[in-house]
Amino acid sequence: MSDAWIYGDAAPAGSTARLLAELGFSPHRVTANGSLRPPDAPGRSPSLVVVVGPSGDVCERLGQDEELADVPVLVAVEPEHLDHGEGIADGHELLVHPFSAAELQARIARARRALHGVDHGDVVRCGSLEVNLATYQVTIDGRPVDFTYMEYELLKFLVTHPGRVFSREALLSRVWGYDYYGGARTVDVHVRRLRAKLGQEHAGRIKTVRSVGYRWEGV
Repeated sequence: MSDAWIYGDAAPAGSTARLLAELGFSPHRVTANGSLRPPDAPGRSPSLVVVVGPSGDVCERLGQDEELADVPVLVAVEPEHLDHGEGIADGHELLVHPFSAAELQARIARARRALHGVDHGDVVRCGSLEVNLATYQVTIDGRPVDFTYMEYELLKFLVTHPGRVFSREALLSRVWGYDYYGGARTVDVHVRRLRAKLGQEHAGRIKTVRSVGYRWEGV
């Protein structure tokens, strides 16, 4: 189940959480304690953030956090906030209360496409390589390739962030979770396994950036 973090203490945050649960998310409320992370969230970054009410500096802080900068952000406001433009332009998508689960789902898909170019229900294709983000299946030339859970999660993260260089520490945080205490060697081992399973045609798509980390080349 994908995690969604909700910022805002107003009653609409509760209704937003219920709609997110209907869509299959695991919602976590962020309390007003100055932290960007909810106390009950598991040790990994969310797949979605919803800011309920004027966003204030939350969106700016999210963008400055390396672990959260690539998470789609929706801002959900009341109609009266539109007249004042109170921080409503900071997210990737804007929702106005009241809204349905269908509209929320559509906005989530738009935010993901705006940020990554793909939605979680899409198939990412790189030549003969296909990564199905909905079914967790990977094929090469139509033949399935088996990956462990963390191998798949690392591959999924790389293919949905093409062209960007990520340090080993950033990959540990984004893929394994920000409270994961394994060393950077964990990333190197998984990259080596990915390259072996991707084969000669696609192994080279995972580029090593010396003294920095790794980059996925999707073309």
